[in-house]
Amino acid sequence: MNSDSSPESSTGQATARRRRRLVGSLMLAMLASWLLMLSPLPFSLFSGLTGLAALVLLVPLIVQSIRERRYSMAVIATLLGVPATLLIIAGAALSAAFYGPVSQLEECRATALTEQARIQCDTEAQGSMAEWVSGLFGG
Repeated sequence: MNSDSSPESSTGQATARRRRRLVGSLMLAMLASWLLMLSPLPFSLFSGLTGLAALVLLVPLIVQSIRERRYSMAVIATLLGVPATLLIIAGAALSAAFYGPVSQLEECRATALTEQARIQCDTEAQGSMAEWVSGLFGG
């Protein structure tokens, strides 16, 4: 009997195939999140959804790495992957929370031709956000 046809090797191959598929899906979700974060505001909100999908894919990868005693992969995924996905989700949530002022800033920057106009956009945006937050809390 060939060692490649044993049940243990077929189980190991299936596990390796699942891990590769999981890592590939995770990489695609992270890449999509990054590209969506760079896009204009309405589309950049979807980076939170893809970041959440990446976080969901990251948890089984960490658990599987610990089960297979691949501790370095589990530590890297935990220390780098989880904070990265949480930052993506938090960035999308903040963009959604401050949608009005941030969209005004993006529109102003898109029409600004000079560096001085861009600086004026940033100054106006800071004032707009301060007014928006103080209006939110009744100040």
